[in-house]
Amino acid sequence: MTLRIHFTADDLARITVTPRPDPMWELVNSLHTLQARQTASEYAPWLRHVRKRLARSDLRSPIRLLTTLVPPRGNFPDFLTPPHKGGMEAARDLVLATPASRLRAELTACFGQRTPSSWLRRLAEGDRAARQELDGAVATYFRELLAPQLHVIDAVVHADRAHHGRDVLEGGAERLLSTLSPSIRWEPPTLVADYPRDGDLHLGGRGISLVPSFFCTGRPITLIDPGLPPVLVYPASRRSGSADTLDGLPELLGRTRAMVLCALASPCATGELARRIGVSIGTASKHASVLRTAKLITSTRRGGEVVHALTPLGRELAQGRRGG
Repeated sequence: MTLRIHFTADDLARITVTPRPDPMWELVNSLHTLQARQTASEYAPWLRHVRKRLARSDLRSPIRLLTTLVPPRGNFPDFLTPPHKGGMEAARDLVLATPASRLRAELTACFGQRTPSSWLRRLAEGDRAARQELDGAVATYFRELLAPQLHVIDAVVHADRAHHGRDVLEGGAERLLSTLSPSIRWEPPTLVADYPRDGDLHLGGRGISLVPSFFCTGRPITLIDPGLPPVLVYPASRRSGSADTLDGLPELLGRTRAMVLCALASPCATGELARRIGVSIGTASKHASVLRTAKLITSTRRGGEVVHALTPLGRELAQGRRGG
């Protein structure tokens, strides 16, 4: 079965790739990973982290609440993954602000065939307390289970984005669409993706937002409502690796500096670098200075910011290649 996404010339000119991991898509996709009977080996470190957190904290209540909305397979409501340009707080605000009519319509469409829990009924009615319980569960799950792993998620997503940036430079939008994932094929003017059911999405000049996701596995995901801004969430490629997967790099440079190299798969300012690897701005600046002295990165002042980028030698090292 396939999902067919139909492009016009205007749509090809309006493709965007999200600049960083989307926290709500990662949360939803991680819930699928958490409930799966079998998981890919790359998620083993995260699952070990989850087990450690569960042993120390009572997280079963927020997990139970969230898995009520996000089952192991099948539909989940679109309002959980709103389009936004901020971080988790901005996404949570949008989820909290979902109109009651939309809550009711989407929950009924997703779960109308089964008897809802009392909490789900209250949420569908727009009950304020039920909304706050959902927001609390999202905040707790993200803080305890995802935030400590953001440096790994960021490294993979930014490496994928940098790879596809080169695709666009070398072959334009069609090259990008041809290299997203093994489960996605570009058959001009249609993007064909393996999907749980057959369907068609006509973009009609709106363009589409492509969202690389660490926790998305195998097949891509899109929204249920075709009237919402088009989105395609696809598995972020592991081709460029991260500090956890590059043989010997953490031992050579130290773990944090190895993470800096991997995080700079796409250039960024010091503040963004600190966010990508989960350290303070001062720590990021100190490690960048060491790598710059070693001629593995360059640093250029642009306005009030210092932007860091890999040198050819740094890129070869980060990608595990042998230098000359």
